[in-house]
Amino acid sequence: MQKTFQLPITFGGRLNLRNPPIISINNHTIQVVNNIKYLGVTWDCCLTFTKHFKALRDKTDSLTYKLSTVANEFYSKRSGLFRNIYYGAIEPYLLFGVGAWGNRLKLKKIRDSLNSLQRRPLIKITKAYRTISTEALQVIAGIVPLDIKAKGVFGKFLLTTINNDIKFGSKFFKWEDYETRLDTHNIHPADNISITYDKHNPSGEEIETYTDGSKINDQVGASIVVFYYNAEIFNRTIRLSDFATVYQAEVTGIQMALEFISTIGPWNKINLYTDSLSVLEALDTFKTSKQEFLAIKNDILEMSKEKSITLHWIPAHTGIQGNETAESYAKKATTKPYIEKIPKKSFKQF
Repeated sequence: MQKTFQLPITFGGRLNLRNPPIISINNHTIQVVNNIKYLGVTWDCCLTFTKHFKALRDKTDSLTYKLSTVANEFYSKRSGLFRNIYYGAIEPYLLFGVGAWGNRLKLKKIRDSLNSLQRRPLIKITKAYRTISTEALQVIAGIVPLDIKAKGVFGKFLLTTINNDIKFGSKFFKWEDYETRLDTHNIHPADNISITYDKHNPSGEEIETYTDGSKINDQVGASIVVFYYNAEIFNRTIRLSDFATVYQAEVTGIQMALEFISTIGPWNKINLYTDSLSVLEALDTFKTSKQEFLAIKNDILEMSKEKSITLHWIPAHTGIQGNETAESYAKKATTKPYIEKIPKKSFKQF
């Protein structure tokens, strides 16, 4: 019981800490504390997170000094190095646990605490005098104030983890419109499969399916073209919504190819070619956090019971007939007068 504590939350003054509730387990009274550290965040009885931000300040100052010492010693000629260190290490560290304290961002004290945490790193980046104001440092460095950055990160947390709609500024965001990540811990290990691929060039034999995605003038299209012994037997194009990415178009191409393959009977050999290495690598990993990739894997696994499906990567713009044809169809798809598919938005667009 030495590791068990109770933290009375006195938010709103409705609970007097001087007379806390008494909780006992097996005749052992649970010790009352004013703050407790849980999952890297220090919680206090009033949910001010004062101690949490104070500890962050001390660690950030120490981290800034140590990183700048190493950077100056070995990389002194790279002027923008510490800015990269800030974005890659310091800022994510400062925003850790935003899901816990993000609701308190409406308090000026919390916002001021966050912005003050930026001072030491920003002084290092700008080489300014210590008497300069934090607001001026943020402008000179060209770095978003930490309280505004925290609101954006907390908004993503609400959309992806809590599945809540949010309002950010004057814009309203619905969580159903954005890609949600799967909790890999909820997927049975036996269902964590990978779909391998190779880099063999087309042989011109049997069924060869080519897919591609394209974005021209902010309009997005995907295509599939099927050859049987070098003779084109099928093609299909889809125009996606204008906010879609080329990556999403490439994924759509794979999905269209599988839809076509599902319509044909048992077949000895079906080759699926794409020039999107990133999509193939996503399929080749055992764990996936995106629903669409899990569905693609399961579709291939199911169809492989009666069809031999092999995925191949081919380089773009190398004169391969099938790939060039698929690219041509994808470009034509962008000019369609109507949108046929609206994929969920990527959080990179948030």
